[in-house]
Parts: sequence; structure tokens; C-alpha cells
Amino acid sequence: MTDDVLREAVSDWVEETTPRERIHSVIERTYDAASADEIAEQAETTPKTARKHLAELSREGFVTETSDSDRQATLYKRSSTSLVLEEAARINDSLSKPELVDRITELEAEVEQHREQTGADSPADAVLQDTSVDKELLFEWRGTARNLRFAKAALAISQAEHAVEQPHAG
Repeated sequence: MTDDVLREAVSDWVEETTPRERIHSVIERTYDAASADEIAEQAETTPKTARKHLAELSREGFVTETSDSDRQATLYKRSSTSLVLEEAARINDSLSKPELVDRITELEAEVEQHREQTGADSPADAVLQDTSVDKELLFEWRGTARNLRFAKAALAISQAEHAVEQPHAG
């Protein structure tokens, strides 16, 4: 029964979407690089069709390509730029500009607190200087630094969008 439901769901997905949409969806959820054949299989399309759409998605910056000499294949994965843009858009949708500025200030203070606590400039430096640094602290610091980078990217995008919407006369 479960297999029948799964087959029907996949059939509906194929019927209701284009191969490009399915390939985009597969890549969106793929964290490890995969071959066009693997992506085609998951997207319920042919490898030739997958390669065509993957090349387009690569030109658009959504996908990055790497060569795998062991497998003699081109591998594809979602670009880090598209991930950053998606996260920045999510942040901009959930916070007003003043809230975002406040959040950046809070995150910068947390990063500074970690620096003062460890005497290091970054988590990597903390490990190099002292191998007994609390792993939980390092994990928290890395997450805070990552969130700060995303928040700053969101603010930069927000400011750029505002500049495009409100060009200065001149």
C-alpha cells in the first residue's frame, strides 16, 4: 500500500511539473555533489534532459559544477551563493530593517564576547592557540559568526533593493 501511494505521488509530481522544475527541486535539496544521471533518476527524467537543465542552472548561478576524475563525471550541487541569497531573503521577509540592524548589533556583540573570552580572533584561531577550548563554545561561536554573515548579507541586499527602487536624482 505504501509503495502504491509513493508511486502515485511521484506520478502526480511528474505530471504537474516540468523536468526543469523537478531538477531544480532535486538540486535544492541536494547537499552533496551528484552526477547528472543521479539527479535525472531522482527528477524522473532522462540524463540528457538533466544535463541540459543543469547547464542552464549553472549559467544562472544556482548550480556549481565540479569534475570527479575517479568517476569520470561532472558533478553538480547547489551553489553557495544561491544558499546565501535564499537565507538573506528569508531574513528580509521576517525582519524589518531596524530589527535587522539591531540583530546585527547583537550578533557582533556576541562575537566580540567570544573573542574576549578566548583571546582569539576566530574559532579556528582559538583551537590553534588552545586545544582545550570548550567545544560547545566553539560551536556556538561558529553559528553566531555564520548568522552574522547571513544577517549582513540580508542587510546589504535590502539596501541594494532600496537603492534600485529609490534612485537618487542627479
